[in-house]
Amino acid sequence: MQAGDIWTYRSKARDHTCPVERVEIIEKVAGANKYVVRFLDDGDREDTVPGGRLIVSWAESETWLADERKMAAVVEVSYHAEDTPQYEAVEHLLLEWELIDGIGLGYNARECCSVQIESPTAVCQALGWDRDILLAEPLTYVDRHGVVIAPWSLAVKIARQVAELNGDAIMEKVVDDEYSLKLEAVHGCTIRDPRTGEVTTIHPEYTKERRARSELAMVQIREWCGRKAIRRHDELEALRKEVIRLGMLMERAIRELRRCGQDAIAATMEKDLGVPISSLRPSPPKRRS
Repeated sequence: MQAGDIWTYRSKARDHTCPVERVEIIEKVAGANKYVVRFLDDGDREDTVPGGRLIVSWAESETWLADERKMAAVVEVSYHAEDTPQYEAVEHLLLEWELIDGIGLGYNARECCSVQIESPTAVCQALGWDRDILLAEPLTYVDRHGVVIAPWSLAVKIARQVAELNGDAIMEKVVDDEYSLKLEAVHGCTIRDPRTGEVTTIHPEYTKERRARSELAMVQIREWCGRKAIRRHDELEALRKEVIRLGMLMERAIRELRRCGQDAIAATMEKDLGVPISSLRPSPPKRRS
């Protein structure tokens, strides 16, 4: 911002119901994020205002206000999802598990539960969709920066597609999270102070509500993965258990052969087994912290 520039001023910068005013920049206050401005539609009144209240140049004000009104409409039909099991399920699939890039979820009051896609072409390629599918959702728009903004309903559709495309990998993550939740129900969870490094254990009773929400989120993700993915995972888990059972029998037989002096046969069987059966057992998930 330079002297003579015309900017859009709002006395409550984060309140979209607050009107905007046209101001001219006179000068920047030295050593502070403040500006002396002239209110052009208020008798050329001068005042010192925080830089955060100067939103966009006046030339951009109409497109900015249009985007703001559209975002408000998106939030109006989306905010109900905040702090729900479904939100947590979508958050896992679109953000935390890094299964797809380029998708953001609005988190503050002005963007609550909206979907923001900066690279719609790349996202569509990852999902196997046409761009029209993204833009077809009611209230979806492309803002002045080229970002696709959409309501919560599109977030759910994208999450379902991600789950269908990555069902096997997701089921492994779900099982790990479910195991962690069971551990937490018994042992509680720990938090570490980033400044002091001090670790505090939280009793299971105090995480009961959050665990219940997380458990429902896992149920939702399982449903989105579909019956085929669930069945494949269950069959793979059963096969893994059977391999471990048979391997343990072979290890027992090898030990008995050695005890009876049959070292040559034991060595052959051990070579045929290949790896210690303990290495086939999956490592338990880490406790939540």
